[in-house]
Amino acid sequence: MSAMEQDILKPESQPPAGGQAFSPLGCFIAAAGATLLMFTQTGAAMVVSVWAFSKLLGLPDLVMYGVMALGAIPVLWLTLWTAGRAWEVERRLARGEDVGTPVFKLGHYFKRA
Repeated sequence: MSAMEQDILKPESQPPAGGQAFSPLGCFIAAAGATLLMFTQTGAAMVVSVWAFSKLLGLPDLVMYGVMALGAIPVLWLTLWTAGRAWEVERRLARGEDVGTPVFKLGHYFKRA
């Protein structure tokens, strides 16, 4: 046996397939965490980008705030889409299904099944 094979730990048997602890609360917490992460990261990136470009171009602060308000639209769209997608993925994983292919339409994940 080589030194590399000794470092790899392999379980002797696979864990049972239905042994995951999925609950509606757990699904909500996981989806909410992904949504909040997406909101804060894209929001911060948008604000920093608009601020940097407005200072670089010498735009007045009022124009910068207007562009930030316009930049909030894609951030909110992406946040809502992420919320729907994350909830759908968590529900599919709880049912033991694959995560599936994402659909990039805002209303797709908010339809009642």
